[in-house]
Amino acid sequence: MINDIKKDTQERMGKTLESLSHNLGTIRTGRAHPSILESVKVPAWGSEMPLNQVAAISVEDARTLKIVAHDKSLGLPSRRPF
Repeated sequence: MINDIKKDTQERMGKTLESLSHNLGTIRTGRAHPSILESVKVPAWGSEMPLNQVAAISVEDARTLKIVAHDKSLGLPSRRPF
């Protein structure tokens, strides 16, 4: 019984640490990084899709991300500073 509780607690704590690590990785530190946009969803092909699945996201300079849509009919901007 105690071993089961310990094992469950370790698994849950591991998942919590992974989630925290992911969330800390998205904090803006003064430099543009494509991971900032991981949670952004856009309407595409009749449903909500993650932006990184419908467009290429790259860093142009320390303060600018370049977003290029794979399908121009989506109406996403080709360049947008953040």
